Amino acid sequence: MYLPLEELLEAQKSNSSRLQRIEQLLLSNPIKRYSPQEISENTPLSTQTVLAAIKDGRIKAQRFGRKYLITAEEFERVCKDAKSLKYKRSVA
Repeated sequence: MYLPLEELLEAQKSNSSRLQRIEQLLLSNPIKRYSPQEISENTPLSTQTVLAAIKDGRIKAQRFGRKYLITAEEFERVCKDAKSLKYKRSVA
């Protein structure tokens, strides 16, 4: 099953316009995100502890490919609660 060329071109135009709008929104309102390494540099937590907390759900992060990114709000919360995150044991 093949689509006519006109329909394919129209779909491509609508997708590119949507992408342009998304790009404009992202550029007008950039969201600062932090990596687990940046958190470990600003807290007494090691990178491995931060990654373990992300996997346990104690730190909320979004995964992009192989990397995790943490929002600025979550970064502030982690910086305040760093000591409790380090010593908190999960119940198995």
